[in-house]
Amino acid sequence: MAGNHYPYRVLSSRLVTPVIRALELAPEQAALPYRAGQYVLLGDPGQRLPPRSYSVANAPRADGVVDLLVTLVPGGVITGWVHERLRPGHRVRLTGPYGTFLPDADQAGPVLLLAAGSGIAPARALAEALLDTPQPRPVTLFFSARGRADTIDDTRWRDWANSRKDFHYLLTLTRDPGAPKHPRIPDLLPVEFGDLKGWEVFVSGPPAFVTGCAAVAETLGAERAAIRTEEFFTEPQPWTRLPPVAAKQETPR
Repeated sequence: MAGNHYPYRVLSSRLVTPVIRALELAPEQAALPYRAGQYVLLGDPGQRLPPRSYSVANAPRADGVVDLLVTLVPGGVITGWVHERLRPGHRVRLTGPYGTFLPDADQAGPVLLLAAGSGIAPARALAEALLDTPQPRPVTLFFSARGRADTIDDTRWRDWANSRKDFHYLLTLTRDPGAPKHPRIPDLLPVEFGDLKGWEVFVSGPPAFVTGCAAVAETLGAERAAIRTEEFFTEPQPWTRLPPVAAKQETPR
């Protein structure tokens, strides 16, 4: 799993939920070339820490800036470093890009993005890329969060849904005691969609969420080849000498 290495520096670091920190990274030399939906390995410049993989959370930009969403994991070496020590001006090392969580360039039909937690990262990049074209593809985003404090970019998504005819958004809060109980996304799909034939479906989030959504999408008519999945683990995975993809594992269908 070879990849090129790119030095970046931190432009900003801010908490977007109680446990997820958003990093904005700028290239110090050549920018890392990637496509929306791909991921990179994040590590320290001295390579003293085991790198971990994170989906890029924005579509490619002319200035090369990369956004990452890093969930704090108890005992996680990289996540602890990011949350507790990494500050604006500090340097990081990115390696990549990797991944096939990508839309089919030959398709022009609608796209369904299903995301939970930090799985919103590749969904956000895909939404930006798919809508910022001369011929945007219709995009529907379903985002699942535990509570209101765990939502990411909710205002942005609502503004897009109110101002664009080609973007639709639905938020579910699964554990918020102050909000009405919402069905989980796998249960909502048959209610919201009678037929997903002709749709490209992208599912990103915890393994159980990904498995459940992908299975339902297929029963609703989505072609298996048109369902792409990416699993995000919340527990630290064992470090080995193999390429470090433990923080996030991609599972093509």
